[in-house]
Amino acid sequence: MLSFKKKQKPDGLPSEHLMRRFQQTGDARAFAEIVARCLGPSLAIARRILSDASLAEDAVQEAFLRVVRHREAYIPTQPFASWFYTILRNVCVDALRRRARQAKLVQEASSRQPAQAQPAEPGTDAMDLLAGLPKGERDVLVLRIVQNLSLKEVGSAMGITEEAAKKRAQRGLKRLRDRYHARYDQPARQTQKTADLPLVGAVN
Repeated sequence: MLSFKKKQKPDGLPSEHLMRRFQQTGDARAFAEIVARCLGPSLAIARRILSDASLAEDAVQEAFLRVVRHREAYIPTQPFASWFYTILRNVCVDALRRRARQAKLVQEASSRQPAQAQPAEPGTDAMDLLAGLPKGERDVLVLRIVQNLSLKEVGSAMGITEEAAKKRAQRGLKRLRDRYHARYDQPARQTQKTADLPLVGAVN
């Protein structure tokens, strides 16, 4: 894992030269120098885009990993900064899309009639509702609804049976719905069955 604290002193060589050396020989010192130079500015950019320090660190780490994985795609005559920060922006945009999609799925799972309730902003109310669930139920819903795994796959990933995963998903969806109605002063419909939820596939 990349460190976000340790910094190394630049040796004066252009970043393009360092990247070409890393590209051709796999020189670890050259790559470490690139990381040291780009780390601060890239974290600042990612934080500005994502408004979340933790997500920003993850995005920067992913950007550096993509540099390693796709180093053969770098053209030595191309400015390294332009190439790298394009990668970083793409990573950040992907993260924003995932966060918005997760928020939408959580909101849909928490109420059959989201249009009648105050809409949740991506990454705020909806994700807060999910975060408030017990860990076991939250993890099952993230894997089932957000990652779109089958209940069998969820069970395997969590080391539980498929039936146990189904029960956790049912409990989690009920809590999510009740918390949603409580937050927006809508009476919870106690007689409604979990099977009536729009994302019924989450527990089937």
